[in-house]
Amino acid sequence: MNNDLIIKHILIFKNDAVGDLVHSLHAINNIIKNNKDQKIIIYLSERSEKFSFLINNDNVEFKKLNYDLSLLEKIKLFLFILNTNISKVYILAPKIFYFWLPPIFKKIKFYGLCINGISNYKRPGEFLRKYLFKYVINNRAAIFKRDSTEIIQYELTKDINQLSLESKININIELSDALKKYLPKNYIYFHLKKDNFDKLGWGLDDLDLLFNEFLKHYENIIFTRDIEKNTKHSETLNNYNTLDFSNGNFIKKNNNIYLYENITGKNLYNIIKHSNKVVAFHGMMTNLAAIEKKQVIDLWYSKITNWNEYRNNRNAFYEFKPKYADYNFIIPRKNINKTINKMRYAL
Repeated sequence: MNNDLIIKHILIFKNDAVGDLVHSLHAINNIIKNNKDQKIIIYLSERSEKFSFLINNDNVEFKKLNYDLSLLEKIKLFLFILNTNISKVYILAPKIFYFWLPPIFKKIKFYGLCINGISNYKRPGEFLRKYLFKYVINNRAAIFKRDSTEIIQYELTKDINQLSLESKININIELSDALKKYLPKNYIYFHLKKDNFDKLGWGLDDLDLLFNEFLKHYENIIFTRDIEKNTKHSETLNNYNTLDFSNGNFIKKNNNIYLYENITGKNLYNIIKHSNKVVAFHGMMTNLAAIEKKQVIDLWYSKITNWNEYRNNRNAFYEFKPKYADYNFIIPRKNINKTINKMRYAL
């Protein structure tokens, strides 16, 4: 007899981005804590699977589903649910396909994170919501201050023995040999996001101004980037110390600025964890820093030309803002000097 048919299973759908995974950690930990007698299967995406180390428990198994599910994946998932003894399903990645499962598998308790948007948009609609055992709503149409998505998901999953949202999530992972050898002391970490640099009209001269300001406060700078290679930017950025994690090569230059190339997963987490401060455009890096309650300057890029854009940005701010004293938000300006002036109070 197949043991999977006997053991009760809980499925958690979280196949989205790394930042979204971070906002679900307290909720996922609640599910794990309150279901120690069941096997828990967590579905991560190709974007977040290398960060499964953020969740650590003996009764957890990780599987991968693409961020955008293929038809074949949907069929395989349907058959897996059909042939497995599943007691609960938590839909923490609110993709519409998942909400069509509750009307079919009525004996399973489905918990769902639902979305309301402007113009009466609802995901899923009221018809599918009535099949959920319990659901919470992330109301993106709201024009008032509201709870973050972390708190909303926590409310969905809390139980009698719930964890406190104030409790720190402890991630202890050993430094790799490369970091043991090349990680400097007293450094600020910065992530160079090309798309936002382009939108702001910032270039390499602006980056130099930013780095010069950082070096007034910290001995070293470590930065990562998502700038495409084989461009003029790459040639100039090669003036810095460079550690390539794809092959372990280290190129030494006569300065205190380190470019870490091709870094991900545990290595990325550790350079954030061991930094003195994190400066980055809002996203994965700032979310990972929030786990460790690091000192953060979040460069919240926003282009506001009308009321709807203002409301969308304001809602996103409330949806994703971590709540602790050392997390600072700055709206960057096209004039780099004005942006640096706004940063100085937090540097």
